[in-house]
Order: sequence, then C-alpha cells, then structure tokens
Amino acid sequence: IRSRQWPRRRPRLASRAVARAHTGTRERTSLQCRAMRAEEAEAEEPQGPRREEEREPESWEAWRSAEAVYCKLPGNTEGLQILGQPVMEDWEAPYMKALADAACGPSLAEVGGRVLEVGFGLGLSAAYLDAHDDVQEHVIIEANDIVLGRAALWADEARRPTTVIGGFWQEIVADFPDASFGSILFDVFPLDFDEASGDGEVGPFFAEAARLLKPGGIFVFYYDAGGSWFDCVQAFRKDTVPKLLAAGFSAVQDDQVLCKPRPGCTYFWKDRFLIPIAK
Repeated sequence: IRSRQWPRRRPRLASRAVARAHTGTRERTSLQCRAMRAEEAEAEEPQGPRREEEREPESWEAWRSAEAVYCKLPGNTEGLQILGQPVMEDWEAPYMKALADAACGPSLAEVGGRVLEVGFGLGLSAAYLDAHDDVQEHVIIEANDIVLGRAALWADEARRPTTVIGGFWQEIVADFPDASFGSILFDVFPLDFDEASGDGEVGPFFAEAARLLKPGGIFVFYYDAGGSWFDCVQAFRKDTVPKLLAAGFSAVQDDQVLCKPRPGCTYFWKDRFLIPIAK
C-alpha cells in the first residue's frame, strides 16, 4: 500500500462551542435512508482501484465539512452516513465492545491506562472504553466536523478524562511522543476504493501504532476482508499479520465475536467479526 504525505493542518481541539454549533445535525427517516441506498445501488460500479497519486487532498476537505446524517434504520436501529456512505450502524455494538475489551486487557493498568481512539463514529467503542476502570485517559481523533462536535459533547459527560482532537490521524499523530499510549483502537472509514477492504485504511497506520504504544501495549482495529469468514481469516493471517510484524509488533493474534447484521445491511454479510490484537 502506497502512502502519500499530505500538507499538515493544525489539529483542532473540540470545544463546547464547536460541539454545540454542530448539534443541529439533520436526522433522516428510514425511508429517506433507503432512498439514499437505492440511489447508491444505481450508481456506476468502480472500474478498478484508483492510483494513490490520483487522490487529491480535496477528498479530506470534503469529508471534514460533509453533513453527518444520523438516521433510523429497519429493526429500530441507528446509522451514520457521510457523503452517502454507511459509516457505521449500531448493530455493530458487539464488535465495538469486543474491540474495546481487547484494548483494555490486563496489561493496560500496567502500562499507564492512556488510550488512543482513532475515529468516533456513533461513539459505541468510545462508550465501552470509557466504562473500563483501567482507562485513566482517553484521547479521540475524529475527522468529520459534525461527528467531532458530537464527540466533544459526549466527552463532557465521560467518566474518564477525555480529549477530542479534530483532524485526520495523518495530521496529528506525529506530534505524539513515542511510547505515549497503553492501547490504541483504530476504526476509520475508507475514503476511496483502495481502502475499502482488509487493512486498506489501517495499513498505513501500523508503523505509527507500533511507535506510539508503550512496551506491553495493545493495538486493535476494525477488520473485514473477503466474501466469507474463511476468506477473512485467511487474508488476515496471510497478508495482514506479516505487515504488522514488519511494522514493529512482536506478536499478533486474532479472536472473533458473533455479530448479526440487520436485515438489508449493504456492507456486511458474515455472522461474526475478526478481532485483530497486536502487541
């Protein structure tokens, strides 16, 4: 996976003022969301991976300023869409809890309890992290302005001291010292076709995760690949594990959690998720 250095912007600390400016997000009915999904289905299929050099920084700007649509979905569930894409749905809660539990394993208390979370989404994993007694400090990075505002309001009520930083991780993490976190949970939405499966969106972060973790720390992240559970496990063990080891991790394992997608979900069809755990 090729990575490109974008011009860095000054990170934004989310404040109550910023948060309240974004609390007027528009909520759409499930009918409207279904209409949006129908329009997407009619769109032309991608003609193949786009080369990295074709992607311009404007895609970042579009994502920052895009409306975050929180909508009701069939089965009395909630979803988040940005630029017409299904970023997250709340039936994923068992997976988010499993990732948070793995990130807050027995070693967290021994390495200081400072947790970095990249991507806020619906705030599911953030809430599960906040519930763990061994978490002493919680740092959240979020790129979308409206989701950032919601994260800031959520942080005001969090049990643990929480800092919310606005921007893409590529703009921010270089300012964090080496070995400054006890665990990292990474779950961001891919911005292009190349990032859409496997370790596409998280792969470029592997080296930074290894640098930022304290010895004994744990790195977990959202992972999905292939059309079946067998394909997913094989892709992780064959393709992703060697990349994690090459990035500086000494041990990688995987676990699984059952997670049933809602009827009509357009982006996930398996009955379980893979939990990557790198140390």
